[in-house]
Amino acid sequence: MNNPTEMNGRCGIITGAASGIGQAAALYLAQMGARVALVDIDNTGLQVTASRIEGETSSRTLTFVSDATDESAANDVVTKTSTVFGSVDFLVNCAGILRKTAFLEISLEEWDLMYHVNVRGLFIYCQAVARCMVAQGSGAIVNVASLAGRSSSLLGGAHYTSAKHAIVGLSRHMARELTPKGLRVNAFCPGATLTPMVTDSTTPEEIEAVARIIPRGKWAAAEEQAAVIGFLVSDAAVNITGACIDSNGGSLMV
Repeated sequence: MNNPTEMNGRCGIITGAASGIGQAAALYLAQMGARVALVDIDNTGLQVTASRIEGETSSRTLTFVSDATDESAANDVVTKTSTVFGSVDFLVNCAGILRKTAFLEISLEEWDLMYHVNVRGLFIYCQAVARCMVAQGSGAIVNVASLAGRSSSLLGGAHYTSAKHAIVGLSRHMARELTPKGLRVNAFCPGATLTPMVTDSTTPEEIEAVARIIPRGKWAAAEEQAAVIGFLVSDAAVNITGACIDSNGGSLMV
């Protein structure tokens, strides 16, 4: 019996692939047999991801040093990936930023930046890839939101929480329109996860305090979240679309 989580022959795009959950997802999918196009503004981190994939798997990679909010660049990434790999079977949107500014101190510039990166960039890639997937009649999209998109954020500001809620709503609406065309679209809401984006802006004391209120008792590793993403883009999740999948160690129970 074939393993429905295997990705042999599948091809896809991962934004935010230079570090954190994006890097872990790229490695996981490559290990499952997928060919992956890696997108990030951080060239150094991107090359680290590509080198690890080449050293640890037999999968092929493409790398694109690109700002996820650049529509022209996104269209170019999709076109080149489809041309080289023959299709775009999945998209994993991981690119994003985190700010922990208090509500009364958030400037309009910072508010706009949060939506520019976390929502505009995700929308641009969803639209570009969905056009390709509709043409081929199949595809899976996973938009990485956050536990903040299900409640509120302990580590991010109100603008971060609001942007993550927007991702959940966008994903559900996309599924409504695109599932009849052969696509699956889901939001993924990871809870507290130790990634560079978090540790760069969080003190050790804050990390310990958050761990104490997680029923599981500890933060997730990026690799644990990558496995959920791998499941969602695989045939094992063929009946899952328009969903908001949580992976938070039980955090919504508190």
